[in-house]
Amino acid sequence: MNNGGWRVTVPVPRELVKSVGKTRLKRSLDTHSQAEAERRKHAVIAEFLAMIEAARQGRLPKATVAGISASAEMSDKELTSLALDLRSNLQAHEEDTPAFELETEGVYLIADRIRGQEVATDHETDSPVFDPARETKADRFLRIALGKETPIREPLGLFHEQVNWLPRTKADSARAVDLLETWCAENRVPFVIEAITRKKAGVFIGDLASNEERPLTNRTINKYLTCLSQFWKWLEKRGYVELDTSPWRGQSLPKVQPKEEEKERPFTDDEMIKLFSGEPQQPYLKDIMLVGALTGARIDAIVSLRRKDITEDGCIRFKAQKKERASRLVPIHTALKPTIARLVEGKQPDNDLFPECPPVPSDKERERSMPAVKAFTRYRRKQGVIDPVEGNRRDRVNFHSFRRWFITKALQAGQSELVVQIVVGHKPQSVAASVYLGGLTMEQMKDCVEAVQLPTLIGQSRT
Repeated sequence: MNNGGWRVTVPVPRELVKSVGKTRLKRSLDTHSQAEAERRKHAVIAEFLAMIEAARQGRLPKATVAGISASAEMSDKELTSLALDLRSNLQAHEEDTPAFELETEGVYLIADRIRGQEVATDHETDSPVFDPARETKADRFLRIALGKETPIREPLGLFHEQVNWLPRTKADSARAVDLLETWCAENRVPFVIEAITRKKAGVFIGDLASNEERPLTNRTINKYLTCLSQFWKWLEKRGYVELDTSPWRGQSLPKVQPKEEEKERPFTDDEMIKLFSGEPQQPYLKDIMLVGALTGARIDAIVSLRRKDITEDGCIRFKAQKKERASRLVPIHTALKPTIARLVEGKQPDNDLFPECPPVPSDKERERSMPAVKAFTRYRRKQGVIDPVEGNRRDRVNFHSFRRWFITKALQAGQSELVVQIVVGHKPQSVAASVYLGGLTMEQMKDCVEAVQLPTLIGQSRT
């Protein structure tokens, strides 16, 4: 009997103390009645003896042994990681099986070790009193290990490792979680997966949209909601939450269409002449501009080109971007061939065509094309090719305007919309084309590319 309450204690054999982490296994029977204690003790003693036998045979889970040995000294982050590991172990077993009971007993043993020794007794209830901070830590550990609570940030790193996103998108995802954490703190909502209900998600979205201190556009908020929705889908697949319970499904703000005078546009022929008549500070920039103008490719796909992406049959293979499922071939325009020949001269298959824009480490937020984008913006403005929108720091023209110019010129030259879509990597709008199209012939694609002609004042024989 302990402080008026009955408990069971079972000594641990000396040779197993190191494995189990305790000299005695103890558990309160939660009763002051001796008769009731006699009735309850047998099941507890049986569990303790089973655990000791498991330790003797080396069947005590490694995570449990490690937790029992070191849990009292672990940081909050380490305890959370241990709790998630033990939770995975529990989920691997059916309930009411010896293995499940053994794992569960290990979880409670670790929680007891975290809680530590009692520091006093509550004289009104005769129950033990523990250090408040350690008891709070032990209770949180139990809720996580037993699957009752999952910290939102803990699985985020693994999610970002496994999802095939650009660094910039992962950074958006991290910002979305930061915003959610701030909102939870301000609204006294536990920052755990189980606490984010559909109703709370809706309130969070509404507060983002109405926050005057941190004004965000509907487009930016929807981008963050997409990240959170994808994160929750991954949590469903990993078993952190039940299937089809994502609070973000169908949650979005209305898309705000830009006004006519705010829409981004293609370059005009006069602007193209201005851009190609000057000499940028970075010589490689003009080559990137010419590839963009005569293929309609995005800038990141251009700067990522390697020697082996230039095929023997006269095509450029661009890597998949946006929603493209695979890389795509684009015939080399006649006016582009001298530039491509110069770029590939003396290079090995894996050599970059634009080494001035080297690959970016995977942990960096910026994209490989960022130096080229910034260099082009400075050069474009120096050449007087600007079209500002009042109240917006971005112009209506940018490097993507080469892509818009290519599409415009191809359509104006009489090329079919379907062919242009395939060449530039757009998904065909026709259901029949997107489902049943077997592909275009190379001649069709060459005709489309050659139909685009540079303005006559632009030199077409760069060497």
